[in-house]
Amino acid sequence: MLILGTVYSVPALAQTTSERCWLAGCYDGNRIVVYFDAVKFGDTFPSNAVEIAPPVAAGFWPFSLPDGYIARFQKGPGAEHFAVGDRKDLLLGGDEVVTITLTTLIASPGDEQVGNDSYIGALGTLDRGFGLPFQKDYYGVRRHREAGNNSKATSDQPSRNARLVDEPVRFDIQREVASQLNQWMKTAAEGSVRLTAATIVPAFAIQPFTLADGSLRYYVRAEWKSGEEPNGNATYVLAAWMATEPSVRVLAVEHQTSPYGFEHELPLLLNVVDLGKGKTGLIISINGEDSAWLKLLEYRDGVDLNHMPKLQSIGSAE
Repeated sequence: MLILGTVYSVPALAQTTSERCWLAGCYDGNRIVVYFDAVKFGDTFPSNAVEIAPPVAAGFWPFSLPDGYIARFQKGPGAEHFAVGDRKDLLLGGDEVVTITLTTLIASPGDEQVGNDSYIGALGTLDRGFGLPFQKDYYGVRRHREAGNNSKATSDQPSRNARLVDEPVRFDIQREVASQLNQWMKTAAEGSVRLTAATIVPAFAIQPFTLADGSLRYYVRAEWKSGEEPNGNATYVLAAWMATEPSVRVLAVEHQTSPYGFEHELPLLLNVVDLGKGKTGLIISINGEDSAWLKLLEYRDGVDLNHMPKLQSIGSAE
């Protein structure tokens, strides 16, 4: 934070079934957890399913399943067929792709009585030779592609370089970002909120990331908070997707989703992965007052998260 003086699973639009991608979470030092499909168990959840230790990544609640149980959910036209021993590709970000092997079938029962989904999936173990690549808690998973199909550049597939950028943002750009967000606040905030926020220097967090074509973008979360607000809530909060070329500018904005402080009141960008064929994937956490969601979206300039193509959503609401 810098101070200046801030599941359901469906194919994405225009995606074919063969191009599906899923959210994955770090389970432990060499395993990941992934849900492939949202389902409804009704009263069929097996009594001999065993709850296993929770993963490092929040948002997954796995039970190991008896052999053969998931077959009943793999008969529909949109169901993903997966089994122990299958190999998948784990998208770490940038051009880093490693192979995992599915080792344990899992499920997560949701509160279906209030409309939530349950999920089926698997634990996957890193194939030998990859070491310990986990530097974040969340990644993407796709169907395995042989090495010959993973070339970094072809005429119809740009270099794979969509990723979060772990580099500091220049101070002059920080100042321009703050100026742009203040201007946006003065346009979007209403009445007394705008007048109060105008007297507060915003706190903000900037996350640089690159798109699949190498273009630089920023995701910025900002909070106008004096510490004198009732109940400890901020006066105003705002998140923005921004570009820097040819000048710093706001492309789209996100508004407050919950009142639970800076780390929860706006969508969080957890990772950026390359989806192939010039597409950039965002892994997002969104908290509401009575809900929590992990989402894998295909990034698009100029639109907010509600209008980006959705690849998968995992979570629950009351």
